[in-house]
Amino acid sequence: MTTQIEVKGRNTPFILNWEERRWQSLEKPQESDFPLIAVLDGKRYELYSDGTFAEVER
Repeated sequence: MTTQIEVKGRNTPFILNWEERRWQSLEKPQESDFPLIAVLDGKRYELYSDGTFAEVER
């Protein structure tokens, strides 16, 4: 699945691998930008600088 997350005022595409719980992006945000937040189907996910992501409580 591909999603867009705003990073420093710019929409950045991220590919989420649900089986491995890892993300990929051609653009690499800086360490200080993390965690990044994505809301998909009413669920909140945090993307971490180590290339992983997890569902978190709201």
